Amino acid sequence: MNQKNKTIAEALREGKLRLKAAGKEAYAFEAELLLEKAAGLNRTALFLRGEEELSDEVLTVYEGYLSEREQGRPTQYILGEWEFMGLPFHVGEGVLIPRGDTEVLVETILEKQQAEPMKSILDIGTGSGCIPISLGHYGKFEKIMAVDISQKALGYATKNAVKNHINIDFYESDLFSNVPAEWKRRLDAIVSNPPYIPKKDIEELMTEVKDFEPMNALDGGEDGLDFYRAIVEQGKDWLKDGGWLFFEIGYDQGEDLRKLLHESGYTEVEIRQDLAGLDRVAMGRKGAL
Repeated sequence: MNQKNKTIAEALREGKLRLKAAGKEAYAFEAELLLEKAAGLNRTALFLRGEEELSDEVLTVYEGYLSEREQGRPTQYILGEWEFMGLPFHVGEGVLIPRGDTEVLVETILEKQQAEPMKSILDIGTGSGCIPISLGHYGKFEKIMAVDISQKALGYATKNAVKNHINIDFYESDLFSNVPAEWKRRLDAIVSNPPYIPKKDIEELMTEVKDFEPMNALDGGEDGLDFYRAIVEQGKDWLKDGGWLFFEIGYDQGEDLRKLLHESGYTEVEIRQDLAGLDRVAMGRKGAL
C-alpha cells in the first residue's frame, strides 16, 4: 500500500454519504450491510474495529457494491441473501425479494393451523420459496407443494429449501397446470402472493423494483386482480370442501377481494391488516359444492 488506507469507520462514513446523496432512504443501514459483506465482518465488528485499515481488495469490492447500489440495484441482490421469518434466503435477479409484509400472510396461516388441522398446502407463484419454506419450518404440514412459471425462480426456491432443510415438491407450472392431478379436491389450503400491481402503476414503482425485480412477479393486469380471479376460480377444483384460500393483497384491494371471494362462493371471508394498519391478507373457506 503506497498510502494509508481508509479505516473501517472512514469507509463506512463515505458509504453512507454516497448512498444518502443517491437518495437511498435507508442509506446508513445499507452502507453497513454492504461493508459487512465486503469485509466479511458482522455489525459489531464494524464498530469495535472502526480504526483498523481496510485492504485494497476489500475497498475495491466495497466501492463496487456502492456503485451498484447508486445505480439502483437492490441491496438484497448485491448481498445475494435476505432474511424472512428469521430464515436465510438466496435472492438475485429473476426472483422477487422477500418482504416483511409477507410475514403477515405466513403468520395468518400458522395461526389458522393452530385452530384446525391443515396437512397439505400449495403455494402458487413461489418465487424464492420464502412462504412454503417458512410454513415448513414453523408449521406442521405433511405435504407442501409450490409452483412457479419461472425456471430461474424455481432454481432459487429449490436451493433455499435445501438451505433451510425443508422438504417441498416444486413444479414448473402456470398456476395449476402442472400440479399432480391426484391432489384435485384434496388440498387443505392454497396460498399465493401473486402479481397484484395494476399495469398503469408499474411505472410509478421505485427504480429498484421496476428495473430490477421480475416483471412477471409484479404485473397483475389492468386492475391488478387478474391472478386473484384465476386462482379463486380454479382453486375450487383443488381445495377439499372446507379448505382455505390465503392471499397477500395490495393495501387498497381488501374490498375487491372480499367481494370476489364472496361472489365465488367462499365463506368466512376475512381481510387482515399489517402492522401499519393496511389491508395485507385476504382469506376464505371453500364451501361444500
